[in-house]
Amino acid sequence: MQTPKQILGKGGEEIAENYLKKKGYALVERNYRCPVGELDLIVLHRRVIVFVEVKTRTQERYGPPLESVHPAKQRRMTQAALFFLSQHRLHNRYARFDVVGISFDGGKPVIEHIENAFELD
Repeated sequence: MQTPKQILGKGGEEIAENYLKKKGYALVERNYRCPVGELDLIVLHRRVIVFVEVKTRTQERYGPPLESVHPAKQRRMTQAALFFLSQHRLHNRYARFDVVGISFDGGKPVIEHIENAFELD
């Protein structure tokens, strides 16, 4: 059984995925897990592999969604992305990290998309 937080996160990932598809991104993998971490969405935008972190908030009590992708989270995402690229033999492909923040205004999702949100270490 899923917790309310897991349900919120899954719903946010679906909103982000639909948003990205409308912008021309193609889904490669959802909820990629490996020994070094996990990635919410992996999508392809033109010829660039994009690793996407989705942060969903119902309240601003913990700050805006995008502020929660701190350096430690960025490092874990980087390690998982490198693992994915190695596993799929995609070392020569361009890649980047995006963050999609989702909050709600009167029950309606407000989406903020930051392309190239941070660099590989």
